[in-house]
Amino acid sequence: MVVLQILAQIEPFVYEWTSNHRGSISAEHGVGLMKANKIFYSKSPEAVQLMASIKKLVDPKTILNPYKVLPHSLMSYS
Repeated sequence: MVVLQILAQIEPFVYEWTSNHRGSISAEHGVGLMKANKIFYSKSPEAVQLMASIKKLVDPKTILNPYKVLPHSLMSYS
């Protein structure tokens, strides 16, 4: 339990340091459900919006790995 609390406190610094060194953090299959909004540490809002637009174009029914890569606020389908 203590280890999880420590990791939660350290995590923002890891993302910030990585971003400052022009790196990015992702898993093997992209940024996951719990970390979707962390993509902004390494991608501009414009780039993320473009990614969301492409995703909506090729996957209008959200059946391809739903909600696993991009921030949920950008992936609301109307």
